[in-house]
Amino acid sequence: MKDQAVSEAFCSTANLGAGFDVFGLALRKYSDKISVRLTRGRKIRILVQGEYSAGISRDPSRNSAGPPARELLRESRRARGLEIVVEKNVPQGLGLGSSGSTAAACTKCLSHLLQLELSSDELVRIASLGEKAVSGTAHMDNVGASLLGGFVIAYDEPPRILSIRPPDSLQAVVATPLIPIVEHKTRQARRLVPAKLATHKAILNVGRASAIAAGFAKGDIARIGSGMMDEIAEPYRAQMVPGYHEVREAALASGAAGVSISGAGPSIIALLDRRRADPRSVGKAMTNAFSQNNTRSRFFVTEPARGARILSG
Repeated sequence: MKDQAVSEAFCSTANLGAGFDVFGLALRKYSDKISVRLTRGRKIRILVQGEYSAGISRDPSRNSAGPPARELLRESRRARGLEIVVEKNVPQGLGLGSSGSTAAACTKCLSHLLQLELSSDELVRIASLGEKAVSGTAHMDNVGASLLGGFVIAYDEPPRILSIRPPDSLQAVVATPLIPIVEHKTRQARRLVPAKLATHKAILNVGRASAIAAGFAKGDIARIGSGMMDEIAEPYRAQMVPGYHEVREAALASGAAGVSISGAGPSIIALLDRRRADPRSVGKAMTNAFSQNNTRSRFFVTEPARGARILSG
């Protein structure tokens, strides 16, 4: 058995409106790379480098690579230590699944290195332990998308994960307001979501989420967009995104099929059919709307990404 491997996992967007804590979509924009080496002893050592390494904890209990690594070692029943090098290329605090990308890459890398024959469900469950270390909740939408690629549905207890290939003409425009990054933003955003929900709001979300899932399954981008409205989180999280409603309306008016806050924000994601709308026009409309709310912003255009992969080893 080799003692070292390298893997890569892309960033992601979560929720897509009605799919709070259930839906995720991998995005081919930023990716984290992880190198894992088996060592003597039982100590886990984490090193962090790369463009977005500042502020990332090296503590194995607080870095999202640490808990999945420890769990995979337990599964393997091997008394070994680890040296994990995180090349941090996914920016933090933008709602693009930064910690999930690290956790997914580490899980992919170490499960391969240890030759563990684990199911996709089990791999995503293990990767979600990294999210719990960072945000306090083992949500599986971001890590599921980064690990498996495409569009994912995370459901049930114990967790089950379904990955669906997105339509070929699907593109995403992500607009990000240039505002100060809030410390522990994901934890704060989760606290804004009420513990109780009115029945009629739950019914609306179930119907819209069903439309999104059906749209991905049928390759119907307009149907996907029709469900990207939320009654659970966005009404409360919109306050964290300056001009959210105006930006959303501008994107829809420019041809986007649907718009939502990306994960915990503050980025906003618009999905569109590139055969029917110009993504750069949508992006410019979104940044113009931010400007009208006295907020500078930037955008990028991307498409769905593949799942985590082994680069060497």
